[in-house]
Amino acid sequence: MNQVASLLIALPLISAFFVPVLKQINKSLIKPYLVLITLIQTGIAGWVFKEVYTTGKPIIIYAGGWRPPIGINLYIGHFAALFVLIIALVSFIMAIFSLKAVTTEPIDKYAMLFLLLMLGATGMIATGDIFNLFVFMEITAITAYALTAYNKTGEAAEASMKYIVLGGIGSSFFLVGVALLYGATGTLNMAQLAELANSINPIVAQVGLALIMFGLAVEAELFPLNAWAPDAYQAAPHPITAMFSAFVVKAGIYALARLLYLLQKASGWSSLLRLLVIMATLTVVFAELSALRQKDVKRMIAYSSIGQIGLIALAFSLGTQAGVDAGVFHMVNHAIVKALLFLAIGYVGLTVGGTTMENFEGLGKRMPLTALAITVAGVATVGVPLFNVFWSKLKIILATLQAGFFWAAVLVLFASVVEAVYYFRLIHRMWFMGGGTRIKEGAIAGILIILVVIIIIIGVDPAPVWNIVVKAGSDIFNVADYVKNVPLMGVGA
Repeated sequence: MNQVASLLIALPLISAFFVPVLKQINKSLIKPYLVLITLIQTGIAGWVFKEVYTTGKPIIIYAGGWRPPIGINLYIGHFAALFVLIIALVSFIMAIFSLKAVTTEPIDKYAMLFLLLMLGATGMIATGDIFNLFVFMEITAITAYALTAYNKTGEAAEASMKYIVLGGIGSSFFLVGVALLYGATGTLNMAQLAELANSINPIVAQVGLALIMFGLAVEAELFPLNAWAPDAYQAAPHPITAMFSAFVVKAGIYALARLLYLLQKASGWSSLLRLLVIMATLTVVFAELSALRQKDVKRMIAYSSIGQIGLIALAFSLGTQAGVDAGVFHMVNHAIVKALLFLAIGYVGLTVGGTTMENFEGLGKRMPLTALAITVAGVATVGVPLFNVFWSKLKIILATLQAGFFWAAVLVLFASVVEAVYYFRLIHRMWFMGGGTRIKEGAIAGILIILVVIIIIIGVDPAPVWNIVVKAGSDIFNVADYVKNVPLMGVGA
């Protein structure tokens, strides 16, 4: 079992280094190869998901056979099993989209970076070692920097440079925070850090946690450390933008939540949560107000995505089981909706030559299936009943009120009204303005409709997904179970 699960890391890593070999044989094979590898990854992730949710036990992999805390371990519990599957599925869909969407050379570099991006996000979610988390975070970040600049335009280069500068600062903060915790505890294993959290010097604990939080806030697009995100989303190739929104940023927000809850016995923990509540709420408000002013739809959706990530961060910062469960539910719903939105908008951009508002006028007559997909995803994102996001937004607002943050709930509701304004403005442009001749919609439209159906199914009956999400949320919140599941060779506090 463990050997199969380890392929989640080994397969994309080894496959990335086979791309140059494939280029020497026949460059036209690279894109189909990318689709094949992501399909296999999806199959492995699906099997791991089934095993974990059937047995109720995590899969723990020891690097080199060494048990923690001496050795590095991967921990695939309910949360990791769920989101590794989401990462693989979104990567597979975007590999298919890349067949049409990516024509800029060198395509071999694109394929290698694509696989390494999938690897980095998977590793961030699966690792049980805090320094290994840093390594996977750097793999994710470096490949994201390169992919942001892949289209070789001035805007792409500028966006990539912003990302590099802010990402470098965030990584430095994170690494210093890790060093402080290691100096105080002598371990990098997450389970053992949880055991030793209450023995860490209060000043070291507060400074170390704050540095880690600010470092991960860059990756998680939290205000005021998210200036890189809108430019990167707009400049990156369309499939990569969808991957950024669907899982790359969520790997960062998961890492933040995992470490915060593991170290909840450390001094100053509750103060950091209150600071995170403020940062998350401001992220929601500023992102939605910024989205309202955009003239480019892709950039508008980028700001919308940042706002939804702020909502997830708010849920995780409440310090309650209800908040964590609601946050995980919103992560799942957001991954589906934003994958659909960026896929559809990218498809429109490729077909009609751009993603400005004017390009979407009359889209309902020219590309009705694509326009329908954007409409459903937009309405869902706003939080209209009978669509999936309604349930997770409702649960986040209720959890926020239960935690006593009435002001945050009010600001989130205000931001939702702003969100409704710009989404319905886009929908009006597509269906009631402009015109044009019908454009043939290809196989991508079929994928869009499948995602639409999933959104509606979850919206009508959220219970099956909610049952899965509750187990994933408990995996983050119930630290005692996490520690109990990781064999630490008898080492304890």
